[in-house]
Amino acid sequence: MKFKSGVFLLLLLLVTSCAPKINSPFDIQETGAWGPIVLKTNKAFSSYYLTQENNHDIKIEVKTKRNNDQLLIYPITPLRIGETYQLINFGNSAPYVEDIRVREPCLVYQSDPGEKSEIWKKCPGQEPVQLSKTEGKVQDFTVSQSGEWIFFIAANEFDGTNIWMINSDGMEINKIFDCSDSTCSDLDFSPMIDSLAFIQTNSKPQVKILDLNSGYVNNIQRSGSDLSFSPDGKYLSFLEDLSNQLTITNLSDMKNIYLPSSAGLVGDWAKDSQSLLYGVLDYWGGIPGVKVFELNIESGESKLLFENQNQELEFYQPSFTGDSGIYLVSVRQRSAGPSKQLWLLNESGEGIKQITNDPLYHYSFPGWNSDFSELVFQRYPINKSDGAPQIIVWKRSSDTFQIIAENAAKPFWLP
Repeated sequence: MKFKSGVFLLLLLLVTSCAPKINSPFDIQETGAWGPIVLKTNKAFSSYYLTQENNHDIKIEVKTKRNNDQLLIYPITPLRIGETYQLINFGNSAPYVEDIRVREPCLVYQSDPGEKSEIWKKCPGQEPVQLSKTEGKVQDFTVSQSGEWIFFIAANEFDGTNIWMINSDGMEINKIFDCSDSTCSDLDFSPMIDSLAFIQTNSKPQVKILDLNSGYVNNIQRSGSDLSFSPDGKYLSFLEDLSNQLTITNLSDMKNIYLPSSAGLVGDWAKDSQSLLYGVLDYWGGIPGVKVFELNIESGESKLLFENQNQELEFYQPSFTGDSGIYLVSVRQRSAGPSKQLWLLNESGEGIKQITNDPLYHYSFPGWNSDFSELVFQRYPINKSDGAPQIIVWKRSSDTFQIIAENAAKPFWLP
């Protein structure tokens, strides 16, 4: 008996000496696909990374930010919905692990657009909830990819607009920018740099970036539309309306990349911020068409997609799908009328799957959730003068559709 006990103790010592010392001082934390993971600590550790609970070979880089006595940790690429991850720290003390569970995202949309417009939220298994209460004055909005805040523009008493921020529960609301008698529009927010991009139009439009921490406004002296931060917050892309140039500004040195493009042709950023999709008008034999490119940010080189394009097709708002070489594109066939349908295409322009196929509807504002398992979009009837838009979700695995809201527009996932 003593011999067996001694062997057991020896094996136990061997196992514990080989394994890293891990402390778990926190309960499991729920967060969105883009974070943040919140640590209440004043200590500075040397490094953090995330790994899947059941696959420690996968390591996800993170970015950290200090907020008083809290350390906010954001993954560089989004986490998968419903998965459990582990935040691992290696610093001056023994490493610890904190379990992180990724919650299901909600949907946020604009109800009754153009009339008594307000912002609503619909979470899985719950009834829709009205977030804003502006007496129908909401004109535009966007959400933070971290899911913490919603930013919206509402009309004011000076025939202009103001910019407000409201938390995801609708319980806290603050006015963050007074546009006075001018009009503000085209919002986009980056939690990585705590900055809001927008356009303010008075005598002429200007692209501006508001630092929420300092209140400082950086004026970028160009008109623009389609404002979009890269997911890592390093770049701001926008379409310069006067010259029809897609401008990508490096926010660290304010150097620009200029590319030809047009309204409705600008695509989205890759989740790792390394590339951007965009379209260019092209005339072949007098017939207008669209060429789609993928820009590599580091090299500055653009790759032509859908090279064997059918000149009867027009491509709009290309986006990534999570599968290498597969893209989501809004496609219009000239012979089929004005409607745009959603397709999955490969790099050669061959159809992988037609998602929507009803020519009586126009489909727009497509947006993937963080793991590309569901696609939300807006549907509008083109044969009804009194028609209203709908918000619909397509589930990729089952190829099924669900109507989320009637008379609603501009859907966003709220992670």
